[in-house]
Amino acid sequence: MMKRDRYRTYRLQVVVFFSFLALFSLIVAGIVIYGYRSNSEIMLQSSDELLYQISETIIRQTSNHLDPARKTGHLLRRMIERGDSFANSPEMIETLSLEALDLYPQFSAVYLGDEGGNFVMARRMTDGTYSTRIISRTGIPSGVIEIDRDHDLQIIATRSTSILNFDPRERPWYVLAKAEGRAVWSREYRLFTDQVPGITCAHPVYGPDGTYAGAVGIDFRLGELAEFLKSLKIGDSGLAFIADSEGNILAYPDKSGRDIDNIRSPRSPVQQSIKTGWINAALETYIMEKEKLRFTYEHGGDKYIASFRPFPDNFGRDWILGIIVPEEDFIGPIARIHETTLLFSFWLLIIGGFLTSTLARELTEPIKRITHEAEKIQKLNFEGEIDIKSPISEIYALSEAMNSMKKALGSFKKYVPSEIVLGLVNRHDEARLEAHTEEITLMFTDISNFSLIAEKVTPSQLMEQLSQYFDCIAALIHRHGGTIDKYIGDSVMAFWGVAVASSEQANQACRAALEIIRATGELNEKWRQEGKEVFATRIGINTGVSLVGNFGSSDRFNYTAIGDSVNLASRLEGLNKLYETQIIVSHSTAMAGGYEFIFRPLDIVAVKGRHGSVKVYQLLGLKDAADAEHLQNVATLSADALECYLSRDWRTSYEKFQKLLEILQEDPAAEMYMNRCRELHQNPPGPDWDGVFKVQNK
Repeated sequence: MMKRDRYRTYRLQVVVFFSFLALFSLIVAGIVIYGYRSNSEIMLQSSDELLYQISETIIRQTSNHLDPARKTGHLLRRMIERGDSFANSPEMIETLSLEALDLYPQFSAVYLGDEGGNFVMARRMTDGTYSTRIISRTGIPSGVIEIDRDHDLQIIATRSTSILNFDPRERPWYVLAKAEGRAVWSREYRLFTDQVPGITCAHPVYGPDGTYAGAVGIDFRLGELAEFLKSLKIGDSGLAFIADSEGNILAYPDKSGRDIDNIRSPRSPVQQSIKTGWINAALETYIMEKEKLRFTYEHGGDKYIASFRPFPDNFGRDWILGIIVPEEDFIGPIARIHETTLLFSFWLLIIGGFLTSTLARELTEPIKRITHEAEKIQKLNFEGEIDIKSPISEIYALSEAMNSMKKALGSFKKYVPSEIVLGLVNRHDEARLEAHTEEITLMFTDISNFSLIAEKVTPSQLMEQLSQYFDCIAALIHRHGGTIDKYIGDSVMAFWGVAVASSEQANQACRAALEIIRATGELNEKWRQEGKEVFATRIGINTGVSLVGNFGSSDRFNYTAIGDSVNLASRLEGLNKLYETQIIVSHSTAMAGGYEFIFRPLDIVAVKGRHGSVKVYQLLGLKDAADAEHLQNVATLSADALECYLSRDWRTSYEKFQKLLEILQEDPAAEMYMNRCRELHQNPPGPDWDGVFKVQNK
């Protein structure tokens, strides 16, 4: 009870410190917030005048950009109406169109089509040159003439064809001018020649008798208006766009903001798709409430200022200019000033709370370190010693107790698989007698002729070598994600896929096996040079369903795996004696191991204590190894020889194993099969022979 009272006393010091912080912060925050809101209101009021000036400039410049099309179109129409007919003077119309293009760089194309389907067009190319097209349907002969001109309008190439695949009378601008009977602006559409978004200023042309004779069209690429809008600086991230009264976007500064492929034909009611949500939200608000020309709104948690202004009536189109600016662009500088003020105010807080902070730190820092050490212990990390110096006796006593606990648990860790215990801790579970079936990969290792070795060396020497040997194997198993279940004399039992589920468990086990053979080979070479006995390692690996869990009595048990799969893995390790190999794996392991390894089919065996048969393989190495080609040849030839053997083709099988023996020089497995083939050839088995080799020894 005494400790609890003292603990509350120390917590009270922390509460006092944070109470001081809260009180001072409320005072400073009240002053800063009041100033911030007052200054923000003043800044937002001044933003209206700024947005009006920007919109005035944009409308004036846009009008200046587009207005020459009305005047030029009207002039061309009058000149054509007073001159000869189209059929008699296409060259004159071509010349007028080229002069208009040369005079006004914002024009993309100038053209004329008549009721007879004749057409003259001059257009500016992307490289600054010019191209004209003359389509004659009523002349003799009819056809199309295309003329390429340089920057100075000089002819550089001429082409002609009789194929008429364009009729101006079907084009939207022609239909629109004929229907309206006056100069009109089209809505946005894909220009036929350039295949880019644009608009057309179309003027009807009438004959001397007042009948409709054709139309003059002047194209603008909307990309130029978009580039102009993109060049505007409106706050830090504001933008302007041009739309019609129905909300159809005509010019937008960011190409990624709208769907270029969704281009309407003129007079189409489909609204252009705007991907930028905050722009779309403002436009929808304006369309629903057109009397609101200036408003603020919120989208995605941010506030925006929107200003809409219709173009003048004499402009000739019901266009509107929209300007949208994040509110942050106007009040951001004020916020930064107030942040600086707030930071300056907090210096007073730092000075005033220094003594309280020092006192709180003396208490909390040791507790934080002890908590950190407790988390390390929870993860079974017992490395390092807790060195905490604190004037508080309880904290010092706690750190000493935790040091003793780390040492005790560190010793205990050497007796149980830490991965299993860590899994229990992470699951907030407790150890109890229970088991479950799970597909795992098991490995058994053994030292060849260990009994003879034990007779030759002293116990101390044997202990030293075994320690080095097990350290080598354990490190490699852990490196490749395995868990050591137990040491059985000179053998090791390990498994994969228990503590941490893994689809790569067979692959990891095979890699670990190859590494163990390599590393123990190096260790044996070192011992050989020192005149010591060497430990030849044999390994068996099997993948299958096993019963995994805690087995034993209620007061003491062992976490392990049991079942047929475990027994088979142990038997596979023993098969290395028969075939004089180092690593034997089951068919399931070979299939799950992946294509990274080279497996040599060895036999189909029925091990002792097991009714069923299993196909076994020798793990030769990795496919990216230096000798992979040689190993692959051995595996392929072994597979062919075994296939012939199982097919009762004893002679062919014998020859293939003989060839394999010539390649390897020494291969007990090949010699064993040659003996089998010779005996079976001389004494053929009955029809029930299935090729399964029954192993009598463990």
